[in-house]
Amino acid sequence: MIVVRIIGRFFFLLALLTLLAGVAIWLFGADVTKAAGAAWFEAHVGSLNFSQVIVQRHLHLPAFWDSVIVPHLLSRPVWEAVIIIFVVFLILGGLFVRLGRQRRERRIGFG
Repeated sequence: MIVVRIIGRFFFLLALLTLLAGVAIWLFGADVTKAAGAAWFEAHVGSLNFSQVIVQRHLHLPAFWDSVIVPHLLSRPVWEAVIIIFVVFLILGGLFVRLGRQRRERRIGFG
């Protein structure tokens, strides 16, 4: 169960890093109202293409890229995409930490 809690804490760390990256993008003066896909394309087109190849070809999830990633993340403004990713990582972290917690034995009676 410790491994599950460690995975949960890792997701909490990813959530924090995602939020810090979003704040850093804003503080460095980037246009956070631009679509996340366009901002990613301008920043580093190679990593965007690599991510698409990984999801579509290697994970065999082309529908996930086309129906989830593009409309719900890449077409939204940068600030909104960062918040969505932050919330998803927080939820996953909470679920894993909750699943990995040790359960106490219930005592019946006055003992």
